[in-house]
Amino acid sequence: MKHPTSSIIAALALSTLGNSVCNAFTSVASNQRPSTATWMSEPSNTPATLVSQAAFVYGIDVLKADMGLEIIPEDQKPMYAIGKLEAEMPLELVSGIRFSDCESVTLISQVRQDVVDATGLSSLDTIVAVRAGNDGEGNYAYYSDVRESSIQNTAQAFTEAINFAMANSLPSIELEINRLVPMMPSQEDL
Repeated sequence: MKHPTSSIIAALALSTLGNSVCNAFTSVASNQRPSTATWMSEPSNTPATLVSQAAFVYGIDVLKADMGLEIIPEDQKPMYAIGKLEAEMPLELVSGIRFSDCESVTLISQVRQDVVDATGLSSLDTIVAVRAGNDGEGNYAYYSDVRESSIQNTAQAFTEAINFAMANSLPSIELEINRLVPMMPSQEDL
C-alpha cells in the first residue's frame, strides 16, 4: 500500500456548529483484487474537486452530535486544510464502507479495516467523485461529481460505478476523497 506522503490542497476553515440526525447507507457488491491510495502531491491533469470547508466541518459536527460525541466549541476549533486522496477500490471491498448523510455533506462514517488497509479511506472522509473505466489518459467511461451531494445521490453514483465495473469486467472503481486535516502550529510558532 502506498502511504499518504504529503499533499494538502486547500487551507483554512472555520465553521458553524450543527445539531441534526444523520442517515446511514451501507453498500453491497461483488469480488476482485486489492488496491492502493495516493495523496495527490503533484498537479494532475484534472483540477482538484474540493468540498467547501465550512460544509465539511459542519457535517462532521452533525455526525458527532448524532453519535453523542462532544463538538469542539467554535472558539476552540483549529484551522483546517483539505487533503485530496484518490483511491482505487476493488469491487470485493465496496461493501466495507458505510455512508452517513450529515446535511451539508455525505461522510464515510465507518470503514472496515481491510478497506482501510487496501485503499487508505478513513472515517470522516467525504467522497467527491466516483469513477470507473479509466482509459489510461485520465478519461473515464463513468464519472460522477458527488461533492456535497445527498446520501441518495452519492449512493446512486457509487452503485452505478460498481454496476458499470461489473458489466465491463473491471476489478475496481476509483474514488476521489476529501479529508479534513487540522493544522498544527510549527515548533517555531510555539
